[in-house]
Amino acid sequence: MVFCKMYPSSHQLIILWTIIHVVAAISNLTSDQGFDSSSRVVEQSSDAVDLRSLQQQLNQESLIRLSLVNQLYTLSSDMLTVKQRMMAIAVEGRQFEDKLEAMEKKIVALENENRRMRDTQEQISILLSNATDAATGYGLPNVASTRSQDNESVVAFSAYMSQKHDLSKLTAENVVYDKTWLNTNGVYNTITGFFTAPSSGLLVFSWTNLVAEMPMFDSEILVNGERKDLAKCSTELDRQGYESCSNTVPLVLKKGDLVNIRKVDAILLQGNQWSSFKGWKVR
Repeated sequence: MVFCKMYPSSHQLIILWTIIHVVAAISNLTSDQGFDSSSRVVEQSSDAVDLRSLQQQLNQESLIRLSLVNQLYTLSSDMLTVKQRMMAIAVEGRQFEDKLEAMEKKIVALENENRRMRDTQEQISILLSNATDAATGYGLPNVASTRSQDNESVVAFSAYMSQKHDLSKLTAENVVYDKTWLNTNGVYNTITGFFTAPSSGLLVFSWTNLVAEMPMFDSEILVNGERKDLAKCSTELDRQGYESCSNTVPLVLKKGDLVNIRKVDAILLQGNQWSSFKGWKVR
């Protein structure tokens, strides 16, 4: 009895062996579950790291995209500014061209006025140098010697052609009456054929033309190059002898205006004092 109690029976050994194996299996199962849990934790931790990395990359891309948008906006603003400046430069260029054109017109006008003043000065110089020119054969006093005695308000001249003058029929030509009977203050130029108004007022002009058989002489009176009246003289229709034609016209002039006779259609004009040009101030 005592011996049986000290040593277990075979049944007990089987139960003990089963218990040991069950405990080992449970231990192995627990170990496997712990390993799986650890693996899942590691995988979850790795996924979290990848997610954070992806978020960081997305954040960096967003920042880069925002920077590019800002740069594009700045570039567009700069382009708009450049375009506006170019438009302003174009407007300034047009304004400068307009001012340049206006200045060119003023320069041309000043040149014309300067040329006119030089011509007038030349006329005065010529008249002063030819102050001894007097009416031949009429015993009239020299104009230069009586000029100081003339009243400054008196304006008058009487010029004539001293010799026959051949003319070209096809071209316009200024008629120059090369001698004077009267020429107060040298208002008529016997070199150029121009009368220069010394003051403003009403003046009367008259010109007479003499043509022989067959020739013709059609003429006009001009003020600053503009026609004011005409005179026709012709013996082309088989007329015998001479033909004398004249015209008289009143003109209101300003100081400095130029008056002259110009032929329109002519062949020959008789001289020897028969063809003349006269003018005087009325008021």
